Amino acid sequence: MRTSLGILLLSLVGVACGKVAGDGSSSAAGSSSGGAQSGPDGAAGDDLAGAGSDVGGAAGDAGLSHVELAGAPIYTRFQRLTNAQWENAVTDILSFQKRHDLSAAFTAPPTGVTAFDNNEQVLFVDERRFTDFESGAEAAAAIATGSVEALTALYSGNDAAGFVRFLGRRAFRRPLTADEETKYQKVFALGESLYGTGFSNGAALVIRALLESPHFLYRTELGPAGDPLDSYELASKLSFWLLGTTPSDSLLNLAASGTLTSDDALEDTARKMLEDPRAAAMMRDFHDQLLHVAELSNIRKTGEPEYNVSINSELALASNAFFDFIFEQNLGLRELLTSTKGYVSPALAPFYGVTAPSAPKLTDLGPGRAGYFMQLPYLMLWSKNSETNPVLRGSRLEAAILCGPLAPDPASPNIPPLPGLAAGQSNRERVTDATAGCGSACHGYINPLGFAFEDFDGLGRKRRLYANGVAIDTSGSYPLAEGVAQFRDATTLMAVLADSAQVQTCYSKQITSYALGRDLVESDRSLLEALGKVSGSQSLKELIVALVRDPAFRTRKGGTP
Repeated sequence: MRTSLGILLLSLVGVACGKVAGDGSSSAAGSSSGGAQSGPDGAAGDDLAGAGSDVGGAAGDAGLSHVELAGAPIYTRFQRLTNAQWENAVTDILSFQKRHDLSAAFTAPPTGVTAFDNNEQVLFVDERRFTDFESGAEAAAAIATGSVEALTALYSGNDAAGFVRFLGRRAFRRPLTADEETKYQKVFALGESLYGTGFSNGAALVIRALLESPHFLYRTELGPAGDPLDSYELASKLSFWLLGTTPSDSLLNLAASGTLTSDDALEDTARKMLEDPRAAAMMRDFHDQLLHVAELSNIRKTGEPEYNVSINSELALASNAFFDFIFEQNLGLRELLTSTKGYVSPALAPFYGVTAPSAPKLTDLGPGRAGYFMQLPYLMLWSKNSETNPVLRGSRLEAAILCGPLAPDPASPNIPPLPGLAAGQSNRERVTDATAGCGSACHGYINPLGFAFEDFDGLGRKRRLYANGVAIDTSGSYPLAEGVAQFRDATTLMAVLADSAQVQTCYSKQITSYALGRDLVESDRSLLEALGKVSGSQSLKELIVALVRDPAFRTRKGGTP
């Protein structure tokens, strides 16, 4: 009954969910640099795996690295909402007093295709997702009309025309056309015809129909390539990126006034949004996906008595608290890489070698712990029990903030495990010998990055010697785009990276890809380099504002990259 009724509703309003045409918006095809990742905590065993594949030699005439821009954007005009955006939008549109997690059972986006789950390539509607959205719309309508209090919170009137006009603008993020108003008033009448006379019956069917419409499920950019987005499109794009939800009534009012299309009005709106707690949550999500915080729950340290699996949740909390600190204190990339402050909980304190606080606390970890990559979450995640995995540590660092020529390859066959340590051999020597034939643009790039962290064991504890008593060498070099950088340890590496134009451009690439919901390509390089200058000297908030003011955000991008 549900599906047949859904089809009837869609036929009444003249459009089908998931049938929006143009620009490949229903496609899940394509790939993105920074996509599939190897599993945490030795999920690849002691393999050399997790590093991906050699992409064909050193980049550039000088053999230097560079920010890789080899994506495959679709440039869709119809960007489907993510499951989280759907949940947040439904909560706000229907004036729910709390989240109901209606999307909890929705089909997740495919993994291993793109770096972020809001990328156009993984947001499509197939038969399973059609059913998800239909079921979700039905459940949402039942809650919104299930009591007088709930329905009154949504709409205090009792006229079908007013209800359709009011809710339609919220759901479609623009005023309904006269034809749409007529069609949805017919849906209201059908609800009373099917379920009996009563405002709630008509309202429930209208809610279902609106939430199943592509005009709700997709954020659109309908103008010709190169044209500015209209005020309603800008309101939606900005709100879904910075707050993760549909535009508020006040933002729609601003869009209706026509002033939102000016640079100053758009910047002012963005700055106000950045002070909303929901913006901190969105930037937390960005960093969570970039640095694979969800995978912390998979850590296992077999045979390590100091470790307990309950630590995993504290590692995630510490990560998110640090990201919130960076954003809310108006800090940015430099502090992400070099701040000596981190969150310490009672269970994490012994691994840091500090006095345990009574509750999680922002703590100065000292000069020997610079930035997120020298904190426990990152160090524990990319390791095997108490032993390090320099290949994983190096490759994850490069993928996240260097955007180098290493492209992780999920189709790579299993790579042989490392041989055992020979007498008097260091782990660095073992890894170097085992990967010697893999090519300079592969392990020649990532091994030195991983070796910089060798004085932290697999549990993230500081150490001076390997377990076999051999001295640890953390020095190395990396061929940055601006020249070969030398470092003696992870602390000096972080300082070098914080000053690197390549790293600053890479970070801009990551936030821009997340903001625009697509891969970045060579035609985007000048934008990213300009934004990189902002990320290198200013806060994450200022980087966001710079992107909002740029034509790349405010105009319709299309055509061949």
